[in-house]
Amino acid sequence: MGIRVGRIVKEFVFKSLIEQNVELNIHGQRKEIVGPVLEIKDEYLDVEIRSGDPNLFSVDENVQVYFLFQNNYHTFESVILEISEDRVKLVHPEGVYKNPQRKNERVKISDRAEVFFTIKGQKVKLNFPRSNRYTELSPEVINSRIDFDYSSIKSLYKNFREKTMGEVSEARIVMMRERVLDKYEEKVMAATGKMFWIPSTEEDFPINDPYPDERLITRRDLVKYEEALDRPPHVITSKLGNILYEKQKKQIHSELFCPILYDLYLVGYVYLCNREDRKEKISKDLLEYAYDFSRVLGYSLHLTGYFTSNDSMERRYEAPIIDISASGLLFAHPRTDLADNLLIHTDMEVTVRFPERTMVIGSRVRRKFHDAERCYFGVQFLDINQEDLNFLFEKLYAKPYSIEEENKWEGGTPPPPLDLFEEKS
Repeated sequence: MGIRVGRIVKEFVFKSLIEQNVELNIHGQRKEIVGPVLEIKDEYLDVEIRSGDPNLFSVDENVQVYFLFQNNYHTFESVILEISEDRVKLVHPEGVYKNPQRKNERVKISDRAEVFFTIKGQKVKLNFPRSNRYTELSPEVINSRIDFDYSSIKSLYKNFREKTMGEVSEARIVMMRERVLDKYEEKVMAATGKMFWIPSTEEDFPINDPYPDERLITRRDLVKYEEALDRPPHVITSKLGNILYEKQKKQIHSELFCPILYDLYLVGYVYLCNREDRKEKISKDLLEYAYDFSRVLGYSLHLTGYFTSNDSMERRYEAPIIDISASGLLFAHPRTDLADNLLIHTDMEVTVRFPERTMVIGSRVRRKFHDAERCYFGVQFLDINQEDLNFLFEKLYAKPYSIEEENKWEGGTPPPPLDLFEEKS
């Protein structure tokens, strides 16, 4: 990403941004606004918008910011707090980096995408959505509910309709096949593997989880999820309050999203809702029913071949693509066997598949690191077809590729100095 500047240098740089009327280039996916900093507070930067369309941006959106100061390009990540026709407030960033080291700017994609490649003759496939909670079901686990017939999907669906009819305003089953995680509740379910229950939109999210096997998403879980996205405390508090407020405006009184999990996948979820016509909390009985039903349905889908790969010889892995650029991508996976087999400097052909295009790209694993739950892999593109490069530039940056891009680095900065004796991973 570049060289992180120290706290004192950062304060000097930010003070100079105002004094020297330095413009910030604020990048979202396929969009940009530009303008100088008018005010700097501990919580935010207030920026005047002089060019670009602010209507393309939204509150809580993650952005990448670039600026030139004393002949050095700088960059930082931030979040939009407020935006109008001529002003934007950004969260005051923790880290500022100078001299970006990436060839192209990273983009978090919202489209469905797949990546797969071969290791030692074995085909490995990666896509999403997936869950951070590994779930393995067996008859011994689910036989506690003798009223469920897991050998028949039709029977299970009938049971669901009969149980929920007259008990809630709305009840449905949502399947995630051929879908990406676009709802906030879906993303949190995938991250935690737990039920997202709002007892009442007029109160707050659950403070405690009464179940010893950790079934419910608590307020602390939501805070931890937002903290992992580097959001400051005041932004998190505001966002969680806005979630409840927006549901109230939609006349939602109580709501439940219960994940249907299989292996490492979020394959769907049970949705229950009480609106103004039934202004009462979704009962604990329905909570426990939805939890048991989702597990039985996941096992039943497995028995009926819902998850079977078309090619039984392929070993299937699934993981999110964290971000992608025109020169590489980053993905993560929790399984240790993939971490053991996929080594730094491994060269391979990577297939990147978007809904509208499939690309085969010669690549190399350049970075590999762990956290408590997953292993992350940074892959550099070494040999990419010119037409595929043109497609990526247009899809990620909303502009055609040109030969001038060869002499530019991330955010339009010049290339970093070439070091012939040290290879950076």
